[in-house]
Amino acid sequence: MESVLLMILLIVIIFIRFVLWSCLSAYIDYKLSRRFPDKRKED
Repeated sequence: MESVLLMILLIVIIFIRFVLWSCLSAYIDYKLSRRFPDKRKED
């Protein structure tokens, strides 16, 4: 029973971290594109 609980906890933590990371990366992209609009053009 304890191992099942640990598995569920691990899956929940990974899922939350994935959601937070995707939201954070989208937010950073939005802020960077607003702050540096001409940085994207130069490769």
